[in-house]
This record gives sequence, C-alpha cells and structure tokens, in this order.
Amino acid sequence: MPAVLTITVARSGGFAGITRRWSVSAALDEADELIELVDACPWPRVAKDEVSRDRFVYVITVRAPRKRRSATVPESALTGPWKTLVNRVQEEPAEPAAPPTPPPSR
Repeated sequence: MPAVLTITVARSGGFAGITRRWSVSAALDEADELIELVDACPWPRVAKDEVSRDRFVYVITVRAPRKRRSATVPESALTGPWKTLVNRVQEEPAEPAAPPTPPPSR
C-alpha cells in the first residue's frame, strides 16, 4: 500500500454551531500540489482571535507517514496560504453518504 497524505478541514462555530468536515487524500508520490500548499502555511504562527463571536473556526489536520500537523485557525485569520489550502480541500468531491440505517423492527 502506498504512503498517503490526508488533509482534513473541520469548520465549527458560526451562528448555528454546526461542524462540517472536508477531506482530501492522495498517494505521497502524487501529492506535490497538496504538499506545496501545506508547506506554504505558517503552522507555528497561527493568529489568535479572542474578540470575534459567532465566527467560524477551522481545525486543519495533515497526516502523512511519521508526520502530523494540526492548527486551529479562526475565520479572521483564514487568509493567504490558509485560505488556499482550505479552498483546495473543500473543492474535493464529497464521498457519497452511507444509506440511512432503518430502525430495528419490533
């Protein structure tokens, strides 16, 4: 099995407080574009936003063999490379949802 890079974005908060998730995965030897986007982000220097309320917060997680990065980015700081990375992950077609499980019959 080839080594895989997976990027997950979870957006929570906002007025309704609903969490949405997006994810993209690619074999490492085919993930050059994604790796460039990840490397462009300022991981150790995430801006804080202590003032805004009812705004979204993005938790961005990158997993690769022997490496994991995660950052919590407030909506006000979702600019530049962060925005480019999140937009790219959100562009990925969603996997079809599993069909609903019927309730047990009595």
